[in-house]
Amino acid sequence: MKIAFDVMSGDSGSKEAILAACQMVKEFDNLTIILVGNEEEIQGHLQKIFKTKTTPKKIDIHPATDVIPMTAGPFEALRMPNSSMSQAVNLVKQKKADGVVSSGSTAAYLGVCHLLLGEIPGIKRPAFMPIMPTLKGTKVVLLDVGANIENSVDELISFALMADIYSRLILNVPNPAIALLNIGLEANKGPKTTKETYEKLNQLTRNDEKLSFLNFRGNIEPREVLSGEVDIVVCDGYSGNIVLKSCEGMASLIFTLLKQAYKKNFWTKLLGLISKPVFKRIKTTFDYKNTGGAQLIGINGICFKAHGSSDQQAYYSTLKLLRTAIEQDVTTKIKTQIKAVL
Repeated sequence: MKIAFDVMSGDSGSKEAILAACQMVKEFDNLTIILVGNEEEIQGHLQKIFKTKTTPKKIDIHPATDVIPMTAGPFEALRMPNSSMSQAVNLVKQKKADGVVSSGSTAAYLGVCHLLLGEIPGIKRPAFMPIMPTLKGTKVVLLDVGANIENSVDELISFALMADIYSRLILNVPNPAIALLNIGLEANKGPKTTKETYEKLNQLTRNDEKLSFLNFRGNIEPREVLSGEVDIVVCDGYSGNIVLKSCEGMASLIFTLLKQAYKKNFWTKLLGLISKPVFKRIKTTFDYKNTGGAQLIGINGICFKAHGSSDQQAYYSTLKLLRTAIEQDVTTKIKTQIKAVL
């Protein structure tokens, strides 16, 4: 198994990405990671990590001269074929790698993946799909969270189908519960597209329809996304991105407020010391660094997007998700299912 890893495009530089790659190849015997980027810089980090000038086994270097700016859009990215991002995705296209990870510009990554790999037949638009923790200890997938601003009814239904396949294969959920993100539970609430999607999904999931295997539960409000009541939440990219960033921001805010409260006086400090193991477990559960990045699902290849601010732990979590997706051959299985029902 080979993973192409764009180590240059993130906010924190290449070192954290390279450390995560080294951690992965030490842990998994059947894995080779191709580090894509400035060869001299990558070699320098590897020499410091391994104390040798020889490139370690199971790590390859693919030189790339350019780095796409974080502010770049898809058209700017396409004009930079020698960038680390473009070169990494191209390795998948050339079948020299089984999957790819980048933490660069979301718009640029989407454009490069679309141009070089295209979409799965039957899928009009891909979606970014992160995996999020819930109060019940299960996982919920949310899509789309930024690949699109608006989506059609059929696109939202294809998101539900792809997420169902992914949840069964990767998360081992036997009958994933699916809900539409909305401002209320009633079928007649929300924007026109959401109401029409509700109606069509409800029809297609009846016993006499070919999508009857989908476990559609209706609408869900944003405050219930992390409750664990459903396994898949479907929405347009604009709404999903707001929900995702709101959840991440709120989690960070709550732990900051708790930290400040425990520092108030001697007694609160003592209470904080006693409670520290409990809050550490909770923080570990809801820290995005431990849940990994988002798969660009619907693309004709296995492509994952890590946070731009990823550190070693966040990259490592994303690489583990990518490895599992490759191992399960998730894209081929989505292709087969899509062909059968759409």
